[in-house]
Amino acid sequence: MSSTEKENVMETSSVLKIEPISEQNQAQVRQFVLDGLAEHFGFLDTTLNPDLHNIIDHYTNQGHVFLVGTVGNEAVCCGALIPYDDHTGRIVRMSVKKTYRRHGYASRIIEALEKFAMHKSYSSIILKTLAHWEDAVGFYQSKGYEQNRLEGDSVVMTKALLTTKSC
Repeated sequence: MSSTEKENVMETSSVLKIEPISEQNQAQVRQFVLDGLAEHFGFLDTTLNPDLHNIIDHYTNQGHVFLVGTVGNEAVCCGALIPYDDHTGRIVRMSVKKTYRRHGYASRIIEALEKFAMHKSYSSIILKTLAHWEDAVGFYQSKGYEQNRLEGDSVVMTKALLTTKSC
């Protein structure tokens, strides 16, 4: 990324808008998620990601939360919250477009998903990432997630949520 591009990203960092996925940005989201997977794994098999063929049908139309962060008309980050059990939500599909990383956008998305989880009265959140993906593991730990267990090459991380109870 050139220094001008970095300046432009930094200037727009305060105007990140987080909203539910829409028909207008679904293709952009699909592409940057797939680009991130290809970057990390060195190859891409789209058959391994059928939920990305129609994100709205797979998530939103099933009652799940799928949030997208946009800068102007460009989708730059995303994350979803799905139920794990009656008391636990699961965060999936956390991704930030490469040219927008390290500007706090992942933090903004995860914080928004945690608010949705509390609204749904979840007492905890679970997520899974690859154990060797040190940046991701470190990011989640910085947000209060603790390594719970290993499942193959993945680490399962959990976070207890503070809930307010009515008297």
